Amino acid sequence: MNYILFFLVVLITNIIQGITGFAGTVLAMPFSILLLGIDVAKPVLNIVTIVACGIIVIKSYKHIVWNEFFKMSIIMLIGVFIGEYLYSIFSVDILLTIYAVFVIIIALKGLFVTKEFNLCEAALITIVLAAGIIHGMFISGGPLLIIYAVKKIKNKEQFRATLSPVWIVLNVYILIKQIIGGVINATIMETVVVAIPALLIGVIIGNRLAEKMSQKAFLKLSYILLLISGVSLII
Repeated sequence: MNYILFFLVVLITNIIQGITGFAGTVLAMPFSILLLGIDVAKPVLNIVTIVACGIIVIKSYKHIVWNEFFKMSIIMLIGVFIGEYLYSIFSVDILLTIYAVFVIIIALKGLFVTKEFNLCEAALITIVLAAGIIHGMFISGGPLLIIYAVKKIKNKEQFRATLSPVWIVLNVYILIKQIIGGVINATIMETVVVAIPALLIGVIIGNRLAEKMSQKAFLKLSYILLLISGVSLII
């Protein structure tokens, strides 16, 4: 039953991501933790993200803004190192509560805060570093990195094309560490096999619906689901 529900989570979150451009992993992670536990959810969604971003890079690599790609990758890798260290020394329960609060704040901001803030370069760099820390702990640095990226990359095609290889770099690094650490086992790979078809179907459906349906409405739905998932982690 959990595999069926997880398939639906990956399918629905990738449909929504295809329509809105919203980070599918941060939407899928809380529900996946509830269904599979964090020790399974993290490596599985890490691999799923590599596949999803690989598809985008293959299609759009010519649009990558290389200077921003290298800048984001380096700063976020530093953040990932910090996030991994924090994950190793603090209780998972404490970190999950912090993560749930982070998810709820992102959801509430998306639902109720429409004002754009002008941020200095130092603040933007700090946000990228924080995105790396969250990514190192929960593979969910997207919402924070997007705050930086929208200020620096205005073209939509360049935006998607540049962010995708950043996630590949970070997640491949995390995957290598997971393989060395013996985290990747038969259970993880069975779950990945369940997730990949859901990902591919979701991407296809989402891309088609994006041409016909309101992006604003589905973005609002994304934030509502994110809010529910964050509250569920606390309860």
